[in-house]
Amino acid sequence: MKILSIIVSVLILCSCKGKSPRSMTDQELAAAQKELIKENKRQHAEEMSTIREFIKKSNWPMQETPTGLHYWIYKSGSGEPAKKDQHVWISYTISLLDGTLCYTADDSQPKEIHVGHDNIEIGLHEAMQLMKTGDRAKFIFPSHLAFGFTGDSRKIPQNASVIYDIHLIRIEP
Repeated sequence: MKILSIIVSVLILCSCKGKSPRSMTDQELAAAQKELIKENKRQHAEEMSTIREFIKKSNWPMQETPTGLHYWIYKSGSGEPAKKDQHVWISYTISLLDGTLCYTADDSQPKEIHVGHDNIEIGLHEAMQLMKTGDRAKFIFPSHLAFGFTGDSRKIPQNASVIYDIHLIRIEP
């Protein structure tokens, strides 16, 4: 796909050689935006299908939120779910759907999250508000709730769905 994009870009540049650059007309811009939206919807539908196939194959009894976040609280804790503006401490593993382990934080060095405020994956803010102290849960974040179009430039590739296995250790105001 990347190679195809590069080839198309080169062909477009070559076809414009010797011509003065011009701005796109409003009609051309609208048509290009329409095609981008169509392609984005196609890629999203394909990603959600892949996630659903993975869940079925794994036999995980997951629920889905309106944003596309899939979750399964496999060990229940106690108390009220975390809320926006609270601080939570979690341990976690992050892996790809193919099983590649990307990141971990264990119970001895948990990660603190300020729910609704930290500059982290948007799916984590939503996930925290589904969990209570002591809960252990698996979440599958589609790419738009995880690391997005670009990935994290280290271990998470672009457009990657990720699995979080989270233990919510503590909630404080």
